[in-house]
Amino acid sequence: MDGLFYIMNNQLIYTVTQINNYSSDILKKELSNVWVTGEISSLKKYPSGYTYITLKDSKSELSCVCSYQLAPNIVEGMEVAVNGSADIYTFKGNYQFRVSNIFLKGQGDLWLKYSKIKDKLEKEGLFDSNYKKKIPTYVQNIGIITSLEGSVLSDIRNIIKRRSPYVKLFLINSRVSGNAAIDNLCESIDNFNQLDYIDVIILARGGGSIEDLSIFNDERLVRQIFKSKKPIISAIGHETDFTLSDFVSDLRASTPSEAAERCCISSSKLKDKINYDYDRIYLEIVNLFENGKNRVDSSSNILKNYLETDFVIKRREKVLFIYNLLYRLIINKKYTLFNLISTNEKIFKKYDDNKIKKLGYSILRKDNKIIKNLDDLNIDDKISIDMFRGNIKAKIKELND
Repeated sequence: MDGLFYIMNNQLIYTVTQINNYSSDILKKELSNVWVTGEISSLKKYPSGYTYITLKDSKSELSCVCSYQLAPNIVEGMEVAVNGSADIYTFKGNYQFRVSNIFLKGQGDLWLKYSKIKDKLEKEGLFDSNYKKKIPTYVQNIGIITSLEGSVLSDIRNIIKRRSPYVKLFLINSRVSGNAAIDNLCESIDNFNQLDYIDVIILARGGGSIEDLSIFNDERLVRQIFKSKKPIISAIGHETDFTLSDFVSDLRASTPSEAAERCCISSSKLKDKINYDYDRIYLEIVNLFENGKNRVDSSSNILKNYLETDFVIKRREKVLFIYNLLYRLIINKKYTLFNLISTNEKIFKKYDDNKIKKLGYSILRKDNKIIKNLDDLNIDDKISIDMFRGNIKAKIKELND
């Protein structure tokens, strides 16, 4: 029996599952995102991808579980500090600690500093969801803060080019490691905030050690992100890496590629949205016209029943005038909306280069810029030719005017 029931003295009776679930909820609430330090007394890795660890101190032991990616280099006997939450494996009723981060001995100062700053800023409300800014639905201009070294920028550019080629990217090349990077990152955020056309900022860095990522736990940087008027998406380290910059940002992405995907709508979805809005506006116009016509016809029928009265006869011309005025207003509104729909549709089709390429035309690019004039090319220039199906890389051998 899964539900609770009563005995004669009205005492509540729980099932085993209910007790385990209830205990699990309490532990998750009271012991979530906490730190534990100890020595690894046993370590077992399983094909399922999970690693089971026993932590101990001088008096007690604690059973822990984490993913294999978190524990590739740890061994028995190591002194570690782990971050995670207490839980109950409800199927067996076993108490365990689910680990989300592991710090080796020697990194203790880093996580102690991290924990101290996190508690301070959390009490001030910097991580409160009420202060999170909404990412705009239709993003057109993205500001990227990252280093040109590494693959972060190319990952973001590839995603945007494939999914949302209508979006423009603006880069500030910034340091993302070392103490000097903190001032550099703060200045970059401030510079993007002064540009009105920037819709959203992506703060990104590839993977690295705990020490490398520690600059993103700096209090100055966290406060700079918090006071940013532009929404900021953090994409720092790998999926399992969490920094204070992630907590204060308006949105956290596990990778730079995910940040690019989550901040803008794909071209296909945008086309579907335009088609949906077109159909909706058209139906609203038709319904508006039909409802207006029905109201006028209904009023006309009512008036016909009283045409013989002196009151109606004296006001017949006025009623006809209002009827014609209302009719003209409805017709004018209809054509105005139709023209608006037609204009937007032409603008959208104008920039549909696939339609042009399907007719047999190709687009010539040099350094990702469309070439319109022979004067923009030189002998031995490398060019790219985009066709409806496929892309050609070529080199200029001869130019003829």
